[in-house]
Amino acid sequence: MPKSHVFRIIRSGEVRINRKRAEAKTKLCAGDVVRVPPIQVVEKQSLESLQSSGTLNKAQLLKAAADIPILFEDDHLLVVNKPSGMAVHGGSGSSFGLIECIRALRAETHEDLELVHRIDRETSGILILSKKRSALRKLQEQLRARSWKKYYKTLVLGFWPETLRQVDLPLLKTQSGEKEARVFVDPSGDAACTKFKTIQAYKASYSNFTLIQAQILTGRTHQIRVHTSANKFPIAGDDRYGNFEMNKQLARHGLKRMFLHAARLQLIHPATNETIVIEAPLAPELDSFLKSLQAVNSR
Repeated sequence: MPKSHVFRIIRSGEVRINRKRAEAKTKLCAGDVVRVPPIQVVEKQSLESLQSSGTLNKAQLLKAAADIPILFEDDHLLVVNKPSGMAVHGGSGSSFGLIECIRALRAETHEDLELVHRIDRETSGILILSKKRSALRKLQEQLRARSWKKYYKTLVLGFWPETLRQVDLPLLKTQSGEKEARVFVDPSGDAACTKFKTIQAYKASYSNFTLIQAQILTGRTHQIRVHTSANKFPIAGDDRYGNFEMNKQLARHGLKRMFLHAARLQLIHPATNETIVIEAPLAPELDSFLKSLQAVNSR
């Protein structure tokens, strides 16, 4: 199978050594017990055969892919502004994801299109796909070296304190069967660090809010969501770690999704070695909700 797929299942936590999550760089010792998930390798199929088998609906794929905004593209990279609610790939309850959509739209080159990284289904914003295997390899090397600078915009409940600029809390990921992973702050978990910066405070008749920038220095599952919630400032609309009663009220006022957006990314171009900065504007529904709030002066 493609090495990229092997790395992908390792990053997703599906490969375990002695029941613990493994990294690609982990070295095996005699007597280690390695768990690898069931993997089925199939021959490449045309879109027509996939459609006739009922695996994918071509019309749905093409329409979904055509509506995804493109932020940057050249011979090596394709950077899109992923909408909230769309998984980055099929599986775990989704018949198809963003990568299948893009491949369907660009059938003539879909064999080389690969996801470079992942963001949560509920999160919108910057997602990078590689168009060449050489680009994929170099970008994943950058990811492992943590040389990317990733910035998110998120709206949290309450007035975020100016003094809370960095959160260092270890995170432990648990998963049961086919259910989505849940993450907890736990001393035995993986080190996780997030830097925060206040952008603007807001108020409404039913709650106070703060729009903040979150820079992740480690890429743990649900990292921003857990770090904000652990400090008693849950993300607005977060249906897993948030304030569920407030989420119902937010939905009545127009926010029907989690307010978390991958807004800015700085990396080294895999071909030119130049630093590039990519920015993704807020999704219309997030921007509209912000405009419904009243901005307040710095405290």
